[in-house]
Amino acid sequence: MKNFFLVMLLLFAIQHCFAQIKWSEDSVSSGNLQWDNYSTSYLGDIDDRFPFLVTAIPYNGMYSNFDEINTPLDLSFKGSLYRFRSDLSDYYSRKLYTYDSSEVYFLAVNICESNAKDYEYRVVLNATTVIKPWSNVTQFSDFRLNRFKEGCGFLGGYKAAWGNYLVIELKKKNSDIIFSSAIVYWKEIKPVVNAVYTSKNLNDFFNILRHNADQPKKTSDLSKLTFPSTENTIIYYLSADIFKKEAIEYTLEKDGQIFREWKANEYDNNFIWFKDLQPGKYKLRLRYRAQRHNVSTYEFEISPQWQQTTAFKFIAGSLIAAFIGFIFLLFRSQAQRQKLNEARLNKEKLEVSLQSIRSQLNPHFIFNALNSIQALINKNDTDVANKYLSDFSSLLRESLQYNDRVYIPLDIEKQMLDTYLRLEQLRFQFAYSISCSNENLANTEIPSLLIQPLVENAVKHGISGLHEKGKIEIVFCVDGKDFLISIKDNGNGFNVAAASKGYGLKLTTERIALLNKALTGQKILLTKESTKEYGTQILLTFKDWI
Repeated sequence: MKNFFLVMLLLFAIQHCFAQIKWSEDSVSSGNLQWDNYSTSYLGDIDDRFPFLVTAIPYNGMYSNFDEINTPLDLSFKGSLYRFRSDLSDYYSRKLYTYDSSEVYFLAVNICESNAKDYEYRVVLNATTVIKPWSNVTQFSDFRLNRFKEGCGFLGGYKAAWGNYLVIELKKKNSDIIFSSAIVYWKEIKPVVNAVYTSKNLNDFFNILRHNADQPKKTSDLSKLTFPSTENTIIYYLSADIFKKEAIEYTLEKDGQIFREWKANEYDNNFIWFKDLQPGKYKLRLRYRAQRHNVSTYEFEISPQWQQTTAFKFIAGSLIAAFIGFIFLLFRSQAQRQKLNEARLNKEKLEVSLQSIRSQLNPHFIFNALNSIQALINKNDTDVANKYLSDFSSLLRESLQYNDRVYIPLDIEKQMLDTYLRLEQLRFQFAYSISCSNENLANTEIPSLLIQPLVENAVKHGISGLHEKGKIEIVFCVDGKDFLISIKDNGNGFNVAAASKGYGLKLTTERIALLNKALTGQKILLTKESTKEYGTQILLTFKDWI
């Protein structure tokens, strides 16, 4: 069992290693490659009669990062698969960096179809994993390198993950002597700024461009700089040899906001040139297009002019605020008086409108009541008519008593409704009920004569033709902070989408609209539901009434 787990662990490690490389020998031919985009490792003074390896590394807009001297290639061969250490110090061996994620291609110069059977090569990842075992050279390139003949051996293209390296070795068959080898290391890098130029030392920058001078040496920390308010032209000079602007991308942030989105540089060179910048705090973020995951950040600030400083703005703002405040106080009292007068006039107009509607409701109620008495007299039902007339007098007296009040207690409204329904019950013999879910609602005030027209409407247009089969239910209840009144009858219903049925319903709707204009923080809603099967329900919702 222990050996089984060791084998599985080894297989997983091998699979992980293979996942870090891509081998394109069989998928890409040398004729399809744009060799102008590749830098070759050939040294011109070596013996051109002997086979040797040439490495082709993609440019993609950048010749060099100028970091090979500062960060030498130091690779460990500890745990190597083979019993010797490759010699990579002479002309026939090269150590190279690549900063691009694309494939690196290998050529075997002086190996052609006639002598390819005498040589073989292999590729090793990190000196521990064989990616390509010893193999014959089977492809040939028409790429012409200096004075060498066309048709040299093409060994294919490979790439590894960042921080890994590939070793390719060339030897004669049946020999342990590797006479040519190459290492390529996939190195992660970030753009590095070597110098910053402003209008004060702009001539130095132009001299570098004009004379193609060497890279300026970095003399101080450039990660965070401060410039005077008069300086709005700033040039960041990079430690790299760029020949295509697409190789460098940058974004600029000003005062915490994106000032320039990620885009390629504006110049085919290794500098970022800012013009006409305004005072503020900036963050410059740089990256190579080939390694967008590695970002360098440089901060700089352009100081504000004296009239742009926080102190000046504070003093000026305070003076302006004081002046505006003084002017505001002069007009505030006058505006307030005008506002109060307008509010008073609006309130008086609403009260007049409400009084007008209430004056219409009373005749409407009296008209319906007199019609009921007339009907009883016409039936020669004198006793019932007299009782009806007596109750009607009592109800009319109560109605007139509270007619001048905008709001009355719920208990009085219930009493008046009960008297009215008893009167109508003498005529139409229907059943009715009035219920309240909470006794504490007795003193809750509601608009006077708001419910009675709706009840009248339910009697006249709902259950008047049903007689003893008719039924009216009135329910008072509470839902959170809302007070609800439901008036339901089992009549034939009506089309609620059409015009409102009944004069009382129309007047009540108009009155609710006026009341909502006068109310503050409260609102009255009226909803109607009506079907032939279930009758009609009028629901009054007093929002935030409790």
